[in-house]
Amino acid sequence: MYLSRNNNTRWTAFVCAAALSVCQPALAQDAMSEVKGELAALRAQVQQLQAEIEALKAGATNPAAPLAPAVEIIQAQIAELAQTKVESTMRFPVKLFGTVHAGVFANSATANWLDIPNLVLPPPADGHAGTMSASLRQTRLGFTAEGPRIGSASTNAVVAMDFFGGIPGFQTGQVMGLPRLLVAFARIEGQRTALEVGQDHVMLAPRDPTSLAGFAFPLLFRSGNLYLRAPHVRIEQQIIGRVHAAAGIVAPVGGDLTATDYVFVPPALGGERSRRPAFQARLSYRAGELGDPRSLDVGLSGHAGWERRGSTLATAWAAALDFVGRRDFVGVAGEVFAGDNADAFGGALGLDARSAGGWGEVQAFPSNRVSLAVGFGIDDIRDARRFTLPRRRNQSAYGNLIVSLTPEVQTSFEYRQLRTQAGTANRLNHHFDWVFVHKF
Repeated sequence: MYLSRNNNTRWTAFVCAAALSVCQPALAQDAMSEVKGELAALRAQVQQLQAEIEALKAGATNPAAPLAPAVEIIQAQIAELAQTKVESTMRFPVKLFGTVHAGVFANSATANWLDIPNLVLPPPADGHAGTMSASLRQTRLGFTAEGPRIGSASTNAVVAMDFFGGIPGFQTGQVMGLPRLLVAFARIEGQRTALEVGQDHVMLAPRDPTSLAGFAFPLLFRSGNLYLRAPHVRIEQQIIGRVHAAAGIVAPVGGDLTATDYVFVPPALGGERSRRPAFQARLSYRAGELGDPRSLDVGLSGHAGWERRGSTLATAWAAALDFVGRRDFVGVAGEVFAGDNADAFGGALGLDARSAGGWGEVQAFPSNRVSLAVGFGIDDIRDARRFTLPRRRNQSAYGNLIVSLTPEVQTSFEYRQLRTQAGTANRLNHHFDWVFVHKF
């Protein structure tokens, strides 16, 4: 059918009007829904703003109200720091450290020191030998302080004490251990060189057997283990690679103090009357850090000193080879020595005589928290000129199990057999320990 242009235009207008009449209600409904959504979002934003305005008004009326929780937290933190902080008058960092050491011990015979025996004495007159008790006098307390830098070198200091200095003359004096100075030294440390001034473990034979029970005094003192903490000045030097050297002068301690009562000032004994210091040195090879699964430290050390005995100036000397090494789950440690008049270090069973001896142990580390050690030590007097000496030989055997509940909390079970030969007598003591320590 043919339509003119006018008819075609009228038909198009008719179709569009019909379509618009059908689509208009749907379009109006969609637009209305969109407007309602926008109004709801706007209403929520207005409510949030009103809440924030009310909070600000409340803060203006009472400024402490919104800050009260934060202030309480800060005040609690300040109170805690006030209880725990340690500071020096020079404003350098200071750290407090210590060990609470509780030990229960028993002896089958008459020991000279009940908690860390090193000699077996004759039995008492009534024949009832043996002892049992507990003590905390090996508890230790100290602090370290970082000092100023001197050029490229750092400085630091350490002071530590325990309560192994004896007991007061009181009915229950055994629970009132007196303080004792352990170490007090300052160090200047460079990249390869260090200078130390003060009281510390001397350079001679610095190795000690593994033990928690022998904390104030190391195990096997007078049974093959040389030991002394004394005032000295020393220089330490890394020579090349893993080779280290130390040398210095040491206070002339002769080990001849026999007073049994309290002494206020050091008396003029053989070492002091010699009017000259002692000399010590140590040369060592180190691979790895001590305690690492793979480490080694071997050292050769010596001591030379003098003691005045009447008109005679007697020489005192000692030489020692010490070692410690670990390979994964197994370790070894020990020392051998020889010397004359080395009683200040426990040599010759604490007597002025020539002697030789040493100690050795084997260690096992089945886990990071458990270690075991067994060892043996001996000190034998080799001086045929002195047949009237009260003791001739000391020998010990020991074993222990140390369990680390945490790195700071440890406990151990330990056994030592000590045998002292005096003339024809051969005295035997069995010593047992249970130890609990908490480090901080």
